[in-house]
Amino acid sequence: MYEAFDSFMARDTWHIRHPRDENERHFYQTLNEIVWSDAFNPDEMADYMRARAGLAPDDCTSGLAVAIDRWRSDAWAVKEFLKYASVGKG
Repeated sequence: MYEAFDSFMARDTWHIRHPRDENERHFYQTLNEIVWSDAFNPDEMADYMRARAGLAPDDCTSGLAVAIDRWRSDAWAVKEFLKYASVGKG
């Protein structure tokens, strides 16, 4: 399922974030495709991204590692929002 991020990560600037950035839009569009799955896990998404980026397991400080950690945090926020936003509906 995390292969959905392949086209996002194929962009030269996928790891760079700033206001009004196309990367933000592309990330969230891709996330929207899979975040609804009960099997989606932001930690597994980050592991996939780290492997695809070729990061060493102990790399926690490179620009790519930091970017992936931010994307993971964003994905957790969205997943938690969807979980709690649906409480009481239905």
